[in-house]
Amino acid sequence: MALRDFSDTIKFEVVKNNLEKNNGNIQCETCGKKLVSISECHFDHIFPFAKGGKSILSNCQILCSDCNLKKNDKLIDDFMLEEKARRFLAGEKVAAEDLPQMEDEKQNNEKATDKKTLTKEEFDAIVGIFIERKGDIKKVDFTREYNNLPSIHYVKLFYGGLNELKKAFGIVDMSLNWDRESISKALVDYVEVHGDLLQEDLKKSNNLPSLPCILKYYPEYANFSEMKEGILNLQCRTQWDREKAISAGKEFVRKNGKITEKDLKAKNGLPTTKVVYRLFGTINDYQKEVGSVLTQKNDLISKDDIREELDLFFEGKERVIESKNDFFKEFSISQSTIYKRYGDFTIFCAEENITVLNAKKARYTKREVDDAISAWVREGNPIPKSHELTKNGLPSMAVIMKYYENWKEPFILYAKIHEEANRNTSK
Repeated sequence: MALRDFSDTIKFEVVKNNLEKNNGNIQCETCGKKLVSISECHFDHIFPFAKGGKSILSNCQILCSDCNLKKNDKLIDDFMLEEKARRFLAGEKVAAEDLPQMEDEKQNNEKATDKKTLTKEEFDAIVGIFIERKGDIKKVDFTREYNNLPSIHYVKLFYGGLNELKKAFGIVDMSLNWDRESISKALVDYVEVHGDLLQEDLKKSNNLPSLPCILKYYPEYANFSEMKEGILNLQCRTQWDREKAISAGKEFVRKNGKITEKDLKAKNGLPTTKVVYRLFGTINDYQKEVGSVLTQKNDLISKDDIREELDLFFEGKERVIESKNDFFKEFSISQSTIYKRYGDFTIFCAEENITVLNAKKARYTKREVDDAISAWVREGNPIPKSHELTKNGLPSMAVIMKYYENWKEPFILYAKIHEEANRNTSK
């Protein structure tokens, strides 16, 4: 892999050139701030290293710490244009400034990072920097623009899959230890001790793989019921139909007086809300069938109940799902209940920090995101809560985070710009 740091020889030449250029002073190339010690100097890649920029003399400049942190991995001309645009919008006078020109070097680097010509060495350099900074890399990281990662298709092209890439970079992934034989043994051992296996038992704390992991290695099974019967020769506790659901419900009412939506769990010997909605249409219709009093508002499944089920479902792992349909095939709470509590699936995912890999393409471009947020702030509105974004006609938190690392960042940025502009206008 290419070295990120500049050599001492290059640093010496850059310092000497900076001194000559600024009449014996060392100054930040962007803001002109005078720097009086080496600790204040940041030796920066003009064309970002993360985008393929080389650690050579013509690609090195001196920045102050503030400018270096703002620049991050942006191209220097893009960075300076953004800074000028923000200062102008904030009411400052902006003079024409010459941008550093590195046409030959820039063209070479752009060609190297072009999707059609990116080499494995260049890909490794970019990914290596990301892993060094974050300590890990996940599939979802390739979908977030602010990470500046190449397309995920390079993972398959150069490594065959994400697990192989992690191995190559020394990342330990416990899920890599599972195969068909070890999965089967773990499940059998668990049943021998506990006598049965429920879907909620499939978690790391029980030394068991998750259901998605099992189905990955046993593609002949479509769901938990088929897997349980096929591997363990056990029937699921109940294959629900109307008659069985009513019988179980009447027995529960006899013992407990009533059934509420919160009671609809396998551990209570009852069908889940998903099953009840499928067989009876509504919770109230089921309650009528089994002789229970009808649900009151405080008897409904709350967001806290849903979050408890989410914790069981994800087992402490990153909350990433393939698609909405796949999620509701396995999740114990019905889609209609989620919609009643959150409004729609996008709001649900944003509020509960769930990333959908195969979601429909975002409706917003970055410019549209910025326009919507700028208009919101200009009208004097405060930063809304994450679950209120779409209700107010704004992009969802998930959409904003395709372009910003923190969803509140653009609200804060445009609030400062409009505040400064208003202050200058009133003078």
